[in-house]
Amino acid sequence: MSPEVITAVITGGIGAFTGLSRALNNFNKKIEHRFERMQDEIDDLQDRVTREYVLKEDFLREIESVHTKLDRILDHLLKS
Repeated sequence: MSPEVITAVITGGIGAFTGLSRALNNFNKKIEHRFERMQDEIDDLQDRVTREYVLKEDFLREIESVHTKLDRILDHLLKS
């Protein structure tokens, strides 16, 4: 083999390796961005559930307590 052919093969190999390296780097960036976006969505969901569900459950519990008190007052008034 001539030195030109060897040089061309080595240069082509380096170029292919560089192209693969860039493609892999871009793929990693896309995957990283996707996971960051998913993590943000999970954090938002957790905040929303904590804020809405827990407060709603607390509210319902308090309303039930008020209804129980009103029922007791009504029972007391009816017995008197």
